[in-house]
Amino acid sequence: MSAKTLEDNPRQRVGELAAALMHHKRLYYAGKPSISDAAYDQIEDQLRRLDPAHPALQYVGTELASTNRKVSHDKPMLSLAKTYKTEDLLSWMGQELIVGSPKIDGNSLSLIYENGILKLAKTRGDGRLGEDVTDKIRWVHDCPHKLPEPLSFEVRGELYCSTHSFAGLAAEMLARGLERPTNPRNIVAGLLGRKHHLDLCHFFQFIAFDALGNDTDDAFATEMEKYVWLSRLGFPVTSHALISDAAALETFLASMRLRMEEDDISYDGAVFAYNRIALQRQLGSTSHHPRFKLSFKWPGQTAEAEIERIDWATSRLGIVTPVAVIKPVYLSGATITNITLHNAEHVSAYNLKAGDKIEIIRSGEVIPKFLQVLVPKAGSYVWPKTCPSCKAALEFDGVRLKCPNESECPAQRAGFILNWIHATEVEDLSDKRLEQMIQAGLVQDVTDLYRLSVEDLLRLPATKEKMAQKLFKNIQASKNITLAQFLNGMGIEGAGLRTWEKLIDHFHGLEPLLGAKSSEIEEIDGFAAKSAEQITTGLSRRKVLIQRLLKVGVKPRIPERKHAPGEGPLAGKQFVITGALSLSREEIEKMIRDAGGKAGSSVSKNTFALVTNESDSTSSKMKKARDLGIAIWSEAELLAALKGA
Repeated sequence: MSAKTLEDNPRQRVGELAAALMHHKRLYYAGKPSISDAAYDQIEDQLRRLDPAHPALQYVGTELASTNRKVSHDKPMLSLAKTYKTEDLLSWMGQELIVGSPKIDGNSLSLIYENGILKLAKTRGDGRLGEDVTDKIRWVHDCPHKLPEPLSFEVRGELYCSTHSFAGLAAEMLARGLERPTNPRNIVAGLLGRKHHLDLCHFFQFIAFDALGNDTDDAFATEMEKYVWLSRLGFPVTSHALISDAAALETFLASMRLRMEEDDISYDGAVFAYNRIALQRQLGSTSHHPRFKLSFKWPGQTAEAEIERIDWATSRLGIVTPVAVIKPVYLSGATITNITLHNAEHVSAYNLKAGDKIEIIRSGEVIPKFLQVLVPKAGSYVWPKTCPSCKAALEFDGVRLKCPNESECPAQRAGFILNWIHATEVEDLSDKRLEQMIQAGLVQDVTDLYRLSVEDLLRLPATKEKMAQKLFKNIQASKNITLAQFLNGMGIEGAGLRTWEKLIDHFHGLEPLLGAKSSEIEEIDGFAAKSAEQITTGLSRRKVLIQRLLKVGVKPRIPERKHAPGEGPLAGKQFVITGALSLSREEIEKMIRDAGGKAGSSVSKNTFALVTNESDSTSSKMKKARDLGIAIWSEAELLAALKGA
């Protein structure tokens, strides 16, 4: 039918779109989607433009096909309105504080608790009628069977399978003689509809994002407090941020895009909600979506591709990472030839190899991602046995292949030097120039940078006197850096610049930090056992290199503070912040530290005062502060105390 004919027969077009939408909803909720999310969204958007009130748009989910018992939702599990434009987000936001969180690409789940005991778990289904999957969910460790308090309410969240868990699940299913799962999202829906192998659900994870019911009415006044309340009850909650203006929104969206590239959880955008619960109740919902929430997606395109080969490269941390070289495809305005495959476990889970036909996606400028295998080639995946850079025998840590030859591996040495250059902000020294230095035999170790002369730099291709002088000056300038930059240049896994700044505030120098035990770091607010161990182990392994850098003239300094450690108007006092303040939390916490105080994330008997602009807040922090008799300060009172700083 021509475009003109369709324009003349809009009712026919509406019928075709509605039929297509319902068809793909059935496939999607059966765990067998046949088109990409972007293509599905296009059908839905076309139908909404032609007939905004069509019942197919209000129908969230599909008919229930499994043998699970059908159960209704007291309050419908609605879909979310969505946008692809930041200006729409800002217009919707207005002058309100909003809370942003990642949108996990999983299966929506409702958990019903009575007197603190899990009584029922049900899928979303069509939004009004779901399936009883309690017997499966009892295998999911993230769904508490018993809460620390005898509360009766409903928790809603997302059930998903991380990339790491998917690898273990795939191996277990193959060992049981079951068919290899196609991708993490489909297998969640698939196992929830099965009668057998219920224990396989222990590979799934759950993230809570909402709480409903009488026992929640006075528990929290804001969306941010809701997350704290759910977490206190033992529910995992997704990362979230309070957003106050356009700049904060851009920052959050940038971090979200990075998360989409790096996490082993599949995301399909972000979700935003008004922070004030009173406003949420006032706005209510349509028959399709809540008015107080909005999802954001980056426009994406998918394509089929064929893997020509899988290349493996060694990073500065010794991790050997796979990249699929594909037959060129044109996607989202670019010709794509390479797709990251994350790690060795990922290759194993999907049995990836040359000849596989796969589906890939590219959203905006985000790095192209592998989605699933469409047509596998016969055979099994192959891992390299030796490091591509130094030929040392590789080790598998359960997720990644790693080269243990840290000191002699050329790729790790080059990666370390490049990380140092970025951390210390050496201008004009690009990746390409570093590679030239290494090939010329000028630099084999990071300390060699500080032994280079102008004459040495003139040996580099296309480098004249003026550039050589400039490079020499910039390298020498990097000797005078902050201690946080110096430590960040050590490239220790799990530690970034902000981590080092926090540790320096606590230990007040390089030597005390080098002598710190993991147990001491773990006691600092915000540090878990794993990160504390990574930091102490990393520092221990780099002690010799640190001394060598000091010997060639690198002089890390601690920026001058108005008050010496332990001195200042807030000396020895710990403060905890709850709710939104006029300044960002990071700014306030820095001011507290600069005045000799400490910034904590949770209220305890060591807390001097809780800082909030919401004196009537019912947050868990406020309740605990009152129970412990801790002072409640407003932001104005804190700023007044800081004036002496």
